[in-house]
Amino acid sequence: MDRVNSETIDQQVRELYLAAEHLQIFDSTLQSLLDNSWSMSSPVFLFDRCWLRLEKLRLDQLVKRLPPDNSSEAPELIKYYQLLEKGHDHLLAMQECWSEFGIEDFHRAIRHYWMCQDQGNNGWTFQRYLEVIVRYKKSFDQSLISIPLIILGRQKSSQDHIIAWIKRTKDKNSKNTFAISS
Repeated sequence: MDRVNSETIDQQVRELYLAAEHLQIFDSTLQSLLDNSWSMSSPVFLFDRCWLRLEKLRLDQLVKRLPPDNSSEAPELIKYYQLLEKGHDHLLAMQECWSEFGIEDFHRAIRHYWMCQDQGNNGWTFQRYLEVIVRYKKSFDQSLISIPLIILGRQKSSQDHIIAWIKRTKDKNSKNTFAISS
């Protein structure tokens, strides 16, 4: 969400075309979770806005269906960036990483990182994946259950996936309903 402000995301969520069938699925899924506890088998929704296709899957299936980019989590790169933050010269930092991890492993990590950057994955990083899990679990812990709705960015574009949340609300007539927000 660093690259896109929350107002833009809220606008994009409001402009989504969701069929009545999608809304019924959201409502019944929220209903089914009311008395359940959180688990990795809790549901997650993926919405392909190009095809208006909604997919419901378990949280433990998300990593296979939408693999996060963890290339920046390589120990070689973490160490390298830590050395740079401490003020080391980039060549000295690289040499220190070579001696600790080996030249081949260090360069493999860098190549993998840049390959992932070139191919793009719509901003779906390991960090964002973990943030979804933490926020989802917290919603159960606080008894304010909300379900993640990941709105897929267009393929082969720099458009990030948007993470929205489906939450239980009450309308003016004290009737249970739901809202979608970022």
